[in-house]
Amino acid sequence: MLRLFSFLLILAGAVALSYGGYQYMKIEPEVADSQSAPVGSIGFDGAEPSVIAGAPIEKMASRSIDDMFGTASATDDFMSSLRTVPIAHETPKQAVFGRPFTVTVALDATGDDSAADALSGTGNIVEAEARVSNTVQALVSGEAFNVEEITPRTQRISPLTENVWRWKVTPQAVGNQELVIELFAVMGSEALPLRTFRDSVEVDVSRVGQAIALAQSISPITVVAGGIGSMLAGMFGFISFFRRR
Repeated sequence: MLRLFSFLLILAGAVALSYGGYQYMKIEPEVADSQSAPVGSIGFDGAEPSVIAGAPIEKMASRSIDDMFGTASATDDFMSSLRTVPIAHETPKQAVFGRPFTVTVALDATGDDSAADALSGTGNIVEAEARVSNTVQALVSGEAFNVEEITPRTQRISPLTENVWRWKVTPQAVGNQELVIELFAVMGSEALPLRTFRDSVEVDVSRVGQAIALAQSISPITVVAGGIGSMLAGMFGFISFFRRR
C-alpha cells in the first residue's frame, strides 16, 4: 500500500512539474515582450531631424496649414462616399467557461433590407445599420475572452453576396462579460471607426471548467514547487519501504 501511494505521489509530482514548467515557459516570452523598450522617438520615426530643424518656421507653419486643409478635404470626400447598409451580428445565448463559441458579423450591400439571413439563427441576433466604405475591417475583443480570427479581418465589400466575419471565442472568466464588436473603414493605411456594438455574454462554469480555472489561478512556480515536493515525498516513501524490507 505504501509503495502504491508513493508511486502515485511521484506520478502526480511529475505531472505538476510538467504543467507548471509549461505554464512558466508560456509566461516568460510575454514578460520579455512587455519589458522591451520601444524603438524610435515619438513623432519623429522615419524622419530626418536635420530637415525638420533646418526648415524655416514660416514654411513649416504654411505646410502644416496646407496639410490640415488637405486632410480635412480628403476626409469630407471620404465621408461622402460612405453608404448605409444593413448589418447583423450573432453571439451565443449562453456560454461555458473554457468552451469556445462562434461570433458572426454579416454585412449586406446587395440591396436587401436585412443581413440576418447570413447568420445561423441559433444565438442572439442584433440587427442595425452602418455606414461603410468599399473596404471594411471588423474586430472582436473582450478582456475575459480569447479571440481567434476564422475569416479575413479586412474585406472588400461585395455587391453580389453578404460579407461575413467569424471568430472563435473562448471564455476565460465566468459571470456577465462584455464582448465588443467594432467596424472600421479602411483609409489607405489608416482605419476610421464606423460602428461599435457592446454585447453582454453570461458565462457559466462546469465541474471541469472549475478545475481548469483553479489550475490557471495558481502560479506556475507554486505548481512546480508542489510537483517537486510531491516527487520527493514519493521517493522518500519508496526508500522507507525498501529499508523496512
